[in-house]
Amino acid sequence: MDKYISDSETGMQEFHVDESTFGEVEMTAILSMIKETIKAPIFNVGIGGSIYSTPVVYKGTVYFGACDKNLYAVDAETGKEVWRFSTDGVIVGSPTVCNGVVYFGSYDNCLYALSVKTGKLLWKFDTDDMIFSTPFIHKDIVYFGCKDGNLYAVSANNGKLLWKFSTNDSIATSPKVYKDVVYFGSDDMNFYALSLDGKKLWSFAVNGCISASPEIFDDIIYFGSMDHNLYALSIEGKLLWKFKTNAAIALREPAVHNGVVYSGSREGNLFALDAKNGRLLWKFPSKDIIITTPIIYKDRIFFGSDDKNFYALDMDGKLLWRFTTKGFCPSSPSAYKDVVYFGSFDCNIYAVTIDGELVWKFPTSMSSQSRIEIEPEHLPKTVQVVWKPETKEERKEYKKGETDIADYGAFSGTYIDTAKTDYLGHKKKGYKAG
Repeated sequence: MDKYISDSETGMQEFHVDESTFGEVEMTAILSMIKETIKAPIFNVGIGGSIYSTPVVYKGTVYFGACDKNLYAVDAETGKEVWRFSTDGVIVGSPTVCNGVVYFGSYDNCLYALSVKTGKLLWKFDTDDMIFSTPFIHKDIVYFGCKDGNLYAVSANNGKLLWKFSTNDSIATSPKVYKDVVYFGSDDMNFYALSLDGKKLWSFAVNGCISASPEIFDDIIYFGSMDHNLYALSIEGKLLWKFKTNAAIALREPAVHNGVVYSGSREGNLFALDAKNGRLLWKFPSKDIIITTPIIYKDRIFFGSDDKNFYALDMDGKLLWRFTTKGFCPSSPSAYKDVVYFGSFDCNIYAVTIDGELVWKFPTSMSSQSRIEIEPEHLPKTVQVVWKPETKEERKEYKKGETDIADYGAFSGTYIDTAKTDYLGHKKKGYKAG
């Protein structure tokens, strides 16, 4: 029996196996198999300095949350801290700024409203579980999802509950209001449309959790699912087209620009699709998963990848430049005055020019990268293991056995589950599968 630990939010795993049984084995396609069996992307992020949140630029100030439990305000030109606000939980979701107020959720189960100028608390709203969702503001109402399975509507002025709508699983997506209808997806494998008073108008069922937030443009709703599909629906809930990828589409919404839909996937490609029919125009490969929302700015496409690079492409999908960090880049970028801002798991937020030159970087309060643990029910009960340690150090840790889980890079995690192992290849003499 073998133990496995979480490597990243994708569910990519590191394994400790009985070498006397299996000998040295190669870790290959198993990674993609594991990450596709994850039920949903809501996970426990440990305390550290990493940045998952998308930075928001408002009137010359950059606002973003971090895994050190702080919401930061940083000067967009100089990178100097303006203020910070501490919560009791990791901040993974992105803030929203509206009418001089910044709204954001925390893993301490609270939604916060702060003054953008001073960082002073205006109000907070308590839920029953962690908040991953980015708030959406419409007509003085804040809409957001929660791990407790509810879509909440609260007053933007005082944080009073107006209504909540219950689904059958966690809500990681960020809702959107379009033509006075609230749209969002749930991990219960349904996409919902609600009236502004919280009544269900329709739902659309898919074959996987919906953890990617929707984008809506010209009366078409675009969203991805863990079932490997990017969907296009009419605002009445009719399927217009779907595009099949080789891996899940999760966490961030696609971008739509000049009749083209841009979406990343856990297979590591950025896709450009015809917005009307879903036809593939081109794709750009990175070396790891892409969960960020790309932005189009000054005829360039900007996005980050978990291969630790931030990319700039031309409008035909050709690489212009890449900027390398020391951690995953799951933070979607923002642009302001020819500078692009994004966060990294290496505990820094970066400001780079549209030509890829570093302007400044701002470190959070902790230099240790955050660890991610996926909940047991979101992982498979049976896995296939193919792994070969690459270095002497890895082999040394590998031979310590199951009771001593090694730390490779930023993530180590803890024991999550046991799994029956079916060996795939390079069988040691005498080995019997099963």
